[in-house]
Amino acid sequence: MLDRIVKIENTRNASKLLKYSSNGLEEGLPQKNSCGLYWIYTTYSIAELCNAEISSEEGVVNIAELASTRKDLKHIIKPKTDGEFWIVYNGIGGSSKGGSTYYLGSRIIQEFSDHKKTGSLKILGSSLNDLEKWRYSYVILDKDDYDTNKINYETGWRLQYGWPILSKR
Repeated sequence: MLDRIVKIENTRNASKLLKYSSNGLEEGLPQKNSCGLYWIYTTYSIAELCNAEISSEEGVVNIAELASTRKDLKHIIKPKTDGEFWIVYNGIGGSSKGGSTYYLGSRIIQEFSDHKKTGSLKILGSSLNDLEKWRYSYVILDKDDYDTNKINYETGWRLQYGWPILSKR
């Protein structure tokens, strides 16, 4: 498992940070029906996360609460310098054996949009909605590998490289 997590991390590190566009056009989203892991980055400070006003939509991740209660924990990822893009969230996305229609690109879009569906950051519905301060990246996985190992990869990456401050489980 560790070797595979290291390969995923090496691929992530080699990837360009991508910008979500406010007009709804996404730069570099994965192809439809793809599956894998994704990471959300920001240049907002921990203090700004702690003071965030969140979306009023159901299923929103409470950014301020999570940041406030986790900011002093040892294994939480923190920015190294001011103005640096740092990882605040990571997750998995892809259709599963249960028939989910949330492919990898859909999950990334959900983190940014202020929709009424599944739980997410809902960045555009929060006070932290300056898209210049947000980026994302992703690693596409083989469907069988994803279906078998997605939770192990998501959690294993966090245990190996640090827990993003806004990732719940």
